[in-house]
Parts: sequence; structure tokens; C-alpha cells
Amino acid sequence: MRSPQVLAKGDHIAILRDGHLTIERDRVVTTVPLAAVDEVRQTGATSLVLVLTDGVSRPLPEGNTYSATAFRTAVTEALPKQRDPAGSALLTTEEGRDSIPVWAVWLGVLGFLGAYVAYVWWTGAAHGPEMGMAAFGAVLGVLFGGLGVLGAVSSARDRVLLARRGISVVATRAYYPNGKKASYYKFTDASGNELTTSYGSGRATHEIHVVYDPEAPSTRHAAVEPGYVSVVKHALGLLTAGAILALGLWGALAPYV
Repeated sequence: MRSPQVLAKGDHIAILRDGHLTIERDRVVTTVPLAAVDEVRQTGATSLVLVLTDGVSRPLPEGNTYSATAFRTAVTEALPKQRDPAGSALLTTEEGRDSIPVWAVWLGVLGFLGAYVAYVWWTGAAHGPEMGMAAFGAVLGVLFGGLGVLGAVSSARDRVLLARRGISVVATRAYYPNGKKASYYKFTDASGNELTTSYGSGRATHEIHVVYDPEAPSTRHAAVEPGYVSVVKHALGLLTAGAILALGLWGALAPYV
């Protein structure tokens, strides 16, 4: 079975699925039945326009030369012989998921890098090159230590929720169609959804025990382990990340106290 084809540029995303297209832009998801599509017209080397059966056109995301051509070919091959002249009247729209725009992510990254460089330069200029080098490492310590603390707290919270309401099942090793062993396991939850987990990927066994949260089985699950192992592991992770964060804060504040 061919994987759904995707054409994307920034927050503008088009996906070809069985019998329809989904187009997402500005958090609005538009579903276009293929029966409402007359053709995909190529207006440039990388630009496509979706022409509906009632003559209304909608721009598609720009890809590169290969992806745009491949997407146009895939849609054209998937178009049904019988089309519906209603065209745009068949389209449906709904609010998409909350997400951070790509431009906002890049703005945040550039803002952080700018502040980082300015802080290191100012510290070195005001307190000497040794303090500048210390500031260089201290900011990284604050960043990675803070992320480590957040990760450890989040993981510990998930383990507490799994201990309170988790359901344990047997997960079996997954295999690729060519028979090669995969690095993940798969299991089925109580609702019949087949899920995968990377927990236990380093093990050689055919089966592992997995506990999942019935309220969020795809995002909150883990390999079953003794309670004391989980406590020790998370305590060590939190202490290590906390120590890195503390050293980073000390190094960042030392020149100014």
C-alpha cells in the first residue's frame, strides 16, 4: 500500500489520501473529495493549482521540481472517472490543531542565539575573556539542564499516571515486510487500535510487557518495570539534570554577584 503523498511548504500542507485531499493552511483544514477535482494544473516548475469541477481553483503548496511533479502525477492517477460538477460545494473545512507557526519558531531560535551571543560578548568585554568563556558554557548548562529537568519531571508524572490507571499488555516484536526484524514492538489497546513503542528496542526478546494509559495510549506508555527501578532511574535523572542546571546558573550569575 502506497503511503499518503505530502506536499508542504512551511505551514501550507497538502496530503493525498484515499479518495480525498486534505489541505491545511493557517490552522484551517480543508477536505477536498477527489470527485470534486477536475485537474491539478502546473503553473511553474514548482507551483501547482488545484482546479475543481466548477472552475474554482485553489493553490497548492510549492515543493521542489521532483516533489511537485510526483504529487501532480499521484493526484492525476487517483482521480475517479466520474466527477461531481458541484465542485467547491463538496469541500468541508474545520479548525486544525494548535501549533506554533514556523516563522515563530525561527524567530524564537534567532532571538535566543542573538541574546546568547550578546550575553557572552558583554560578559567577556566587562569581566575578561575567562569569564566570557565561562558564560559560554554556563548558558548551555542552563539550557540543557533546564530541558533535562522538564523531561525528568514529565517522565515521572507519566509513570505516576501509568501506576494509577495503566493497563498492561504483551507487545510483540515488529517485522518489516521483507522479514527483517524491526527495532520497535507493537501492541493493541482495549479499543482495538494497533500501536507501536520504541521501549525495549535494544532487547533481543520476541515479547515485552507494556503498560499504557487508556486515556492517551499512543502518547503515554512504557515498558513494565519494578517500581523501585523507576524511582531510582527518575531520581538519578532529576538529580543529574538539576546539577547541570545549578552549575549553569552559577556560571551565568557568577560574574555579576
